[in-house]
Amino acid sequence: MRNRKRIHQGSIDKNLFYVLLFIGFILLLILVNFGKINRLILGPKRMNNKVVVNPKTQEISVLDAIIHAKLLLGVSDENYKNHVGDEAIYISMGVDEAHLDLNYANIIVTGQVEQIGGRLINGIEKNNGNKQILEFEDPHDSQKFFVNLYYSSERDKSERKIQLAVVVDDFGIRNNKLLDDFCSLDKNITFAILPHQKYSKLVMLKANESGHETMIHMPMEPVSYPKDNPGAKAIYVQLSEKEIKNRVENYISELPLCKGANNHMGSFATTDETVMKYVLEVLKKHDLFFVDSRTSQASIAYKVAQEMLIPAYQNQFFLDTPKITEKTLAIKLQKLQNLAKQRDKILVITHCATRDRYIFLEKFIKEINKLDFQLVPVSDLFKTNVPEII
Repeated sequence: MRNRKRIHQGSIDKNLFYVLLFIGFILLLILVNFGKINRLILGPKRMNNKVVVNPKTQEISVLDAIIHAKLLLGVSDENYKNHVGDEAIYISMGVDEAHLDLNYANIIVTGQVEQIGGRLINGIEKNNGNKQILEFEDPHDSQKFFVNLYYSSERDKSERKIQLAVVVDDFGIRNNKLLDDFCSLDKNITFAILPHQKYSKLVMLKANESGHETMIHMPMEPVSYPKDNPGAKAIYVQLSEKEIKNRVENYISELPLCKGANNHMGSFATTDETVMKYVLEVLKKHDLFFVDSRTSQASIAYKVAQEMLIPAYQNQFFLDTPKITEKTLAIKLQKLQNLAKQRDKILVITHCATRDRYIFLEKFIKEINKLDFQLVPVSDLFKTNVPEII
């Protein structure tokens, strides 16, 4: 009985040995084939000041991320080109203007690159916004990439209208017949409301009731301060990060129906990159768009918003300055038509302070309706067919 038991135990040990040997053999085959697969994943590296393609193991490169963005954007193979240069890899991608805006194509490509740890070094706009060039650096080998985004084909401009957004600034100070008259205007006009004013919340509710989109008209420090006071709880450049962010949070809390924000005054604050980053970080957190009112030619607010991948636009001109006359109206309409030759989306700003401004805006709207312009709320300027990827 004892001998039979030992023989039985020996058979089990022997079988176990063969099973383990077989498993080891399978694992070896898997590792060998995995190595072959890895050798097929190529990544660009630099050698003797030349760009060469060497084997890359497990890292996902910037090139991989760009190719993934190409698929998400629906860029055809014929509209995708790449070239390995001496100092960088150059890639061109043509997107269909009828379905996708270049700014959003930029967001998608940059988002994919940054998800894998790549770094956006620089971005420039050319040809009146019809081309954007992005420079990236690979996190693994510092390889440089230049991505040229452009419109692959022109839409038939005779079959479409130019989108025009008109922002009316400085609401919140008064609640009178003039406010009611503005609320009776075309529903596509956008109201910009000053926070911390006597009627700020009331204007927001009235505008919402009349079907008008609203924005926060953020008071910000002008170059002429203290001669010109931007208003209660304004953003000043000397404030701390915490205080600036608290003030913006308070604006949003007071005016929760607003879909975006623009600057009131701010000819000094909008030239300070650090201040604008603090402001825009809060807007981004709440998914609000930003409009640079361009109260200063030196403003960098729009540029900073673009770099932070925030939906942003900038004022092309003020409708009610320097004067409100019939001659001014003709000049502004001609200026719009000139801009329409260069772009298909335009934003202008006027103010609500006086009745003559209301009458001027009323006339302007009537003239616009006769031309190839489509009045839209500001948020419509950002609408496009963007894949849900970020």
